[in-house]
Amino acid sequence: MKKVILFSLLSLAVFGLSAQTKIGVTTGLVLASVSTNDADLKSEKSMLLAPQFGLTVDHALSKSLSLQSQLLFIGKGTSIKHLDHKDKVRFSALDIPIQLVYRTKGGWFIGGGPNLGFNLSVKSIDEDGSEPIDIGSAVGEVKGFDMGLNFRTGVELKGGLVLSVNKLFGLTNLQNVSGFRWNNNAIGLNVGYFLPKKAKK
Repeated sequence: MKKVILFSLLSLAVFGLSAQTKIGVTTGLVLASVSTNDADLKSEKSMLLAPQFGLTVDHALSKSLSLQSQLLFIGKGTSIKHLDHKDKVRFSALDIPIQLVYRTKGGWFIGGGPNLGFNLSVKSIDEDGSEPIDIGSAVGEVKGFDMGLNFRTGVELKGGLVLSVNKLFGLTNLQNVSGFRWNNNAIGLNVGYFLPKKAKK
């Protein structure tokens, strides 16, 4: 997993050296949810509010198309409703979405592509406090790598301000229990800003 993260970071750095590349920052809120086949969890789960923030690298392929990568620290998981309280399962993850983006002349854009997710930590939170959940391949642990698909749309305003919405579909079953499925999903509401390029001398 460390090798995949390192390769992704090197790819972002290489794009950043190109004259056709813009670099920006992004932040926002995530409405996290899960897909599961557990009947009890299905009936009790609700969306979990979490933060996300990071960097965006946009490499122009033509006037209307670009290849865009992001490095995001993001929260995922779910709330679980009970009679008088809510329990939570919180994931802290590093996500690297890689998207082909189409833009109009007015700045509107739409895009999508694969998302490489890496779970950094997982906690189960209830009335008595929080307890870590181990990441690994054993029963009772959750998987560290989380492959997904990410779709994004929004508008880039003059001056570099970006307003966008994204939808993340988790493809990896994060559970190591046979017959039990858990996929992390998210809806992101984001504000970003592309840094101005230095003027040529």
